[in-house]
Amino acid sequence: MTNYDLYLEKVRAMGMDYRWAGMFVKKLRDDEAAFHVSDWEQKRWAMERGFYPGRIELYGLTEDNYHNYMPDFQYFMLHPLNNHFLKWLDKTTLKYVLNSNGCEALMPEYYVYVENDLCGGRFTYLMDCPTDIPKDEDFLWHLLERKGMLAMKPNSGTSGGLGFIKMELRDDGLYENNKPIDRARFNEIRDTMRNYIVTEYCPQHHALRAIWPDSECTLRVIMCKDVPSNRYTKTSWTCAVSYARFGTAINGGASNLSAGGVGVGFDFETGKMGDFCIRFKRYTPDGQIRLLHHPDSGYVWKDNSLPNWTYVRQQILHLCQHISSLDYLGLDIIITEEGLKLCEINSHPACDYEQIMCGPMLQNNNVRRFFENKGLHRFDSLCNGGGIRHLQSRKFNHKVQSLAA
Repeated sequence: MTNYDLYLEKVRAMGMDYRWAGMFVKKLRDDEAAFHVSDWEQKRWAMERGFYPGRIELYGLTEDNYHNYMPDFQYFMLHPLNNHFLKWLDKTTLKYVLNSNGCEALMPEYYVYVENDLCGGRFTYLMDCPTDIPKDEDFLWHLLERKGMLAMKPNSGTSGGLGFIKMELRDDGLYENNKPIDRARFNEIRDTMRNYIVTEYCPQHHALRAIWPDSECTLRVIMCKDVPSNRYTKTSWTCAVSYARFGTAINGGASNLSAGGVGVGFDFETGKMGDFCIRFKRYTPDGQIRLLHHPDSGYVWKDNSLPNWTYVRQQILHLCQHISSLDYLGLDIIITEEGLKLCEINSHPACDYEQIMCGPMLQNNNVRRFFENKGLHRFDSLCNGGGIRHLQSRKFNHKVQSLAA
């Protein structure tokens, strides 16, 4: 039995960011739960190269191809990939950063920020807040009456477990994430939200609604700033990962893969979808993570494309140039009837199942150069010379089992 506390202690001692070390070990635990690797030599082989053991099955890792895949240990050790401009990516700050240079329409309207407990959950009214609605305890209700739908989302983290909330008021009633609720539940959400932003809700394009209507399809596009030939070269960008996430009947229809959604890769240049989608192994009754169609609607991925893609791609590249002081952007985007809306930008998004949907990240020369420039190989000595390798040594394993007994 693995002693995850001891793993956590060791990776922190190697210099991994304190909080990210906790995430690294949690994902190791998830990997061992989803992929059973009983062969000792296989586990050691994977860990020596920086991969969780389950990646052997997930990626089909071999001695010939593992160099093309982003290894887990190194990816976590590289955090943070952005410089001090990282503060721009706070959801509230980002709204202000993108309020110029033709980027104004990329963000949803921002109405209210609900402060944290230190400020008593005070309402701070933001730039798009209607001025004629009285600022009292019924403000949120009157705002919902006017807009019909609102998005309520944590400014950071999970904020007490409420998570993302789609609040909708229509003729037949009041809904929270498509489930009917009463006014008392609405008031409970209003009174317990902390560190939350209330924004415009942005419905997806009708072509995407036809694939899955109960939650919005969100694109995850990861952009890397190219390593320049000299310090005066104009900034350019390369797409490392691009896929679309759709909800399913599992867990209320959320589109996140971690909540049971599915993801299908698409070509960044053309918007053409891949031939299959991916879902996390723990949500598959038969262990089959690749599906040729949406598991509920039956929509076939092959030969289909994203709507409005030429315009959306142009706007993504314009956005990257606008905030080019940053280096690595995990964009979350909704394609709407009019164009697109940016939900948020992640500074260090996941890169595991993504490498099945979109192919091995390091196979792209520009992406490989980006990570090498960030110090990818700086941690090879740890992985191959006693660091992470020690975590899979027989002596260490015996110690772990002794502590867990």
